[in-house]
Amino acid sequence: MMSSSKVSTFLSARLNALRSYHQKQKNIWDIGCDHGLLGLSFRSEEEVESIHLVDPSAPVISELQKRLKDSYITKGKLFIHHEHGQKLIIETDSNCIFIAGMGGKEIGEIIIHLLPSLDSTSRIVISPHRKILELRALLGKLPLALVQEELVFEDGQFYQILCLMKGEGPRVHPYGRDIWKKEVGKHYRDHQMKHFGVHEDLASKGYMEYLADPKLLKST
Repeated sequence: MMSSSKVSTFLSARLNALRSYHQKQKNIWDIGCDHGLLGLSFRSEEEVESIHLVDPSAPVISELQKRLKDSYITKGKLFIHHEHGQKLIIETDSNCIFIAGMGGKEIGEIIIHLLPSLDSTSRIVISPHRKILELRALLGKLPLALVQEELVFEDGQFYQILCLMKGEGPRVHPYGRDIWKKEVGKHYRDHQMKHFGVHEDLASKGYMEYLADPKLLKST
C-alpha cells in the first residue's frame, strides 16, 4: 500500500487535503477529474475496489485513455467515464465521491442528483472554486451532515474543503465555522471582507456582518 508520505510527494496540498477524508470506502469517484491525479492516487490502496475518473470533456477523457491504456490498474479496477456528474449513475455501496475544481452551482446539481444513490457509509468531499456562499446555503437545506471543513491556501488562492455524509448531524453553516480558525483563517477573512465589501446586495452585507462579529474574531 502506498504510504501517505509517498502520496504527498506528487499531490498538491489541496489534493492531499481532499484525499485525507477517505475512510476506507471501497469505491472512489473523482468527478471533474481533469488530470486524474486524485483518483489515481488510490491505485495501491488495498481496500479500494474501483476507481472512477469522470469528466465531461472529450479531450480530457481521450488523454486519460491514452495515458492509461497499458496500465495494470485498467483491468477491473479503473473506469473512465465521459459524462457530466449531473447524469452519472453510481452504485449504492461505500462510495467516496470527490468533486473539486468547478463552481458551486455545478457541484450543487451533482450532489442533488447523486443523493438518492448514497448510503450511510458514503462520503462527499468537495472544494468549490466559485459561488461558494450559494452552495453552502443549498447544502444547509439538504439531508447532509457536515463531517469536517477546512481551508487550504495554495499558489495564492484559498480553497474551502467540506466533507459531507448523508444523514443526521451538524448541518453546513451558510458562512462556515471551523474555516476561520488558525492563521490561514484570519487571512481568508481579511480577503473575503475586502472582496465582498464592495457589494451592496443583502447576501454580501449579511456575510460581512458575520465576518466582523467579535465572537468570530475571538474564535480564530
